[in-house]
Amino acid sequence: MGFYCQPGMWANPTGSAAWVVTAGSDLDTPWVMTPAELLNDRLRSVHPAAAACLSSVGKRMFFPKGIPAQATEARSADINATIGQLTDGAGGALPLASLSQHLQGLDLRDVFLYTPQGGQRPLRAAWGARLTRPGDAPITSPFVTVGLTHGLSLVGDLFADEDTDVLLPDPGWGNYDLIFGARRGARIVRYPVFQDGRFSSEAMAKALAQVRTKAVVVLNFPGNPTGYTPSEAELRPWLDAIAATDKPLVVVSDDAYAGFVYEPGRLSRSPFHEVATMDPERILAVKVDGATKELVFFGARVGFMTFAAEGEAAAILEEKLKGAARSSVSTAPAVSQAMVTAALADPGLESQRQALLSEVAGRYRTLKQALADAHLPSVPFNSGFFAMVHTPGDPEDLRQRLLSAGVGVISLQRYGAIRIAYSSTTEADLPRLVHAITLAIEAKAKVAP
Repeated sequence: MGFYCQPGMWANPTGSAAWVVTAGSDLDTPWVMTPAELLNDRLRSVHPAAAACLSSVGKRMFFPKGIPAQATEARSADINATIGQLTDGAGGALPLASLSQHLQGLDLRDVFLYTPQGGQRPLRAAWGARLTRPGDAPITSPFVTVGLTHGLSLVGDLFADEDTDVLLPDPGWGNYDLIFGARRGARIVRYPVFQDGRFSSEAMAKALAQVRTKAVVVLNFPGNPTGYTPSEAELRPWLDAIAATDKPLVVVSDDAYAGFVYEPGRLSRSPFHEVATMDPERILAVKVDGATKELVFFGARVGFMTFAAEGEAAAILEEKLKGAARSSVSTAPAVSQAMVTAALADPGLESQRQALLSEVAGRYRTLKQALADAHLPSVPFNSGFFAMVHTPGDPEDLRQRLLSAGVGVISLQRYGAIRIAYSSTTEADLPRLVHAITLAIEAKAKVAP
């Protein structure tokens, strides 16, 4: 039986005609490719790895030609009666003075009106310029997310389900398990960051050997909770193993703590940029980062998600991202986007960041020396916000005893350790904190049977 195609009567999200595929004759009931199927079909041609890694949700996702898309098309219309927001009729905001009086220096349209799907265009352009250097592989315009967690959740929505292996660092951020395991039902495969107190050079190859059909690989440097960034030589076996894989991979660089590195000879850029040069037949590189730590704007919830893709592949991935965001949180808050855009244009931003980096580096050095003086063993750390200290007994018991002494830390029972966030402790208090840990351990040892 033959098949033939004829253009459909509606447009797909990329602007081309849908295709009706009919078996036999045009008297038969036609099969119409859905907008999502059209995107999937094209993605298989322009970025095979991305298409192969799509989850069941990712395969169904598209951005409909609904209210946001139609409102965008009418942006320059003389009379714009599309979107349900209160304006002055000419595209301006009508804010309440009790709110607008606190926002001096910002364009009120950028604060009080909805932002475009994917974020404010000047912000996306400014963050993209911040990421790239001459000679870099092409990347998409950074997509604005509601914090980095939202970006990672979008990765899970589009690329993780029950038949996906998600490779996570161990030790690693506990929320990865909720995002990829509890929410998406993926099979979690943990790879050790350290082996015998040193960076584990073989960990990635061994983890990739466990992949069944497709995988999401999460890289996190500086790490949470480890506070570790490898050297280029240390990371090389991991990148070589990724490049040599025969399975389709989505490789996610969680760059939450980008820039907070305190020792020479460590990675100076995200591994995303090298992964971005790898074969799109097998690998899709994704970068998740944001203003949360990089601009020390924790309450803003401004994150970004960027793909290593260009042309039609970039357009299709953005359509799917828009659909996933539209169906969950819709657009990110406008006021924090406007503030981050203004900050990125401030010529004093980088000097301000360097001054703050020096402050945190001083805390790092003070804590490292205090731990050494107290002979408290720690996981290797050189960057980020954290240090993991091994405990001789139950870390939760130690946490509780420290809490009763007025000291707060995080217990990581799985690793037999506590996590110290020196980012939220003054340099002067860090020796006192270490002394309190020492006293608590010694007191427990005295009463132990």
